[in-house]
Amino acid sequence: MVRGRKSVSLVGLGPHARRIYYPMLARAAAAGEVDIPLLIELEDQRQTVESYLATHSVQPTRIVYVPTAERDSESLPQTALQALEEARRDGLWGMIVATEPRAHRVYSLWALENAVHVLLDKPVTARSLVDDPASGSLGLVDDFYDLLDASERTGARCLVQTQRRAHLGYELIHSYLREFLGAYGVPVTYLDLYHADGMWNMPDEFFSRENHSYKYGYGKLMHSGYHFFDLMTWLLGVNDSLRATAPDRFEFSTRSHTPADFLRQVGPDQYRRFFGEQGASLTRFDPDALRQLSRFGETDLHLLGQFRRGEAAMTTVSMNLLQTSFSRRAWMELPADTYKSNGRVRHERMTIQVGHLLNIQVHSYQSYESGKHADSDAGLGHYDHFDVYFFRNSAVVGGKPFDRLEVGEALARGSAPDSGYLGHNEAARSELFNDFLNADSGRAGLASHELPVKLAASTYWNMLVAGPGRSTSIDLNAKRTGWLTVDGADVDTSGGSR
Repeated sequence: MVRGRKSVSLVGLGPHARRIYYPMLARAAAAGEVDIPLLIELEDQRQTVESYLATHSVQPTRIVYVPTAERDSESLPQTALQALEEARRDGLWGMIVATEPRAHRVYSLWALENAVHVLLDKPVTARSLVDDPASGSLGLVDDFYDLLDASERTGARCLVQTQRRAHLGYELIHSYLREFLGAYGVPVTYLDLYHADGMWNMPDEFFSRENHSYKYGYGKLMHSGYHFFDLMTWLLGVNDSLRATAPDRFEFSTRSHTPADFLRQVGPDQYRRFFGEQGASLTRFDPDALRQLSRFGETDLHLLGQFRRGEAAMTTVSMNLLQTSFSRRAWMELPADTYKSNGRVRHERMTIQVGHLLNIQVHSYQSYESGKHADSDAGLGHYDHFDVYFFRNSAVVGGKPFDRLEVGEALARGSAPDSGYLGHNEAARSELFNDFLNADSGRAGLASHELPVKLAASTYWNMLVAGPGRSTSIDLNAKRTGWLTVDGADVDTSGGSR
């Protein structure tokens, strides 16, 4: 239940916001819960915005278009600043920030400094990593603390849209683990996360994309990968309740895969075979293009690490985050909706071990992209497939040796009367949207993102500065300084300041 009508502006109406945030705002507005005083977008998106809003009865009071040349400005464009100041004087309560991530900081910081609550799309912030990966990667942590300081000064809440914290399946797992660890005193000893989203970009698109971009030196991690850094750290936070085994550092190394690697795997002969002469005409296989693409953001990321206490390993972590994976894309031309209508298909898997006592698995595998599944399908391969398995050493801990929860199908059945239901992940996003409207930061508040932000920053440091495979360590007890070491040597983390 949302208390009182609130004035909420939206910054960014890209493919994700058109699918998620604007429909949420429109439903809330129709229910008398919000007003939408302001929408801010880039000038080159004017036609897309006008076409989209023409199909909706709920309209923002005002639309402001920012000059496209100012999209990367480190200060608010004057047109946006003036409009936001006017909205603030008229009682602006909250702001949804759904821009390309490099603009997250400037809009969120203005809002928090002016006591305006924020719902911030993931990742928290991003910076270009091409020319100066050292300061760019460490700057993510500076950005986090700048936003956190502003939030604490003014009391404005900032929630990060990492919806798996509000996903029924993952909430059940988190709650079960917390109780199980409390009962038996054994930590989570192993966690494996695998996510593949089938993002097949044509060679030219690596150079042109702004939404889910690569040309700024970041890729999969800042696209969907941050969700799994967050999920890993959130779930493993249950280990902190065990005083004797609570970890004090996280050590890891990485391997990554670039667009240049992909185009050496799948070259012009394959594109000719798949798409005929149109595929053979692509121009991004030449040596100069491949050299550029080797500096672009990652398509795939692999991480192996351990949470340690002193010299002892407490939890081993394996993460495999892929875009070079099964896709339904079979065309070269980009559709109007590049977010969910370009062949993307999600495969998501998780395995958790609690010593010899418990194994929990998540299996979520799609064979259809969004909006193109058969309504009669169910189970494995269906768009809403999300199963949780529990295996117990029942002779020791009691309970049934095996349980299976079909969470995705249960949510789909329960939401059948809701024409706006888009799937189990989208239902979780709606939960966090309601938390935002109630200024409830208990599940996804900014302060709880310190470790996933540091992990994202140090992962890029590992890949781009230290070199893949180097042993990188995060001190879990350190705050703004002294938290990062590589091969045992301290890294000066003050270099990311703007």
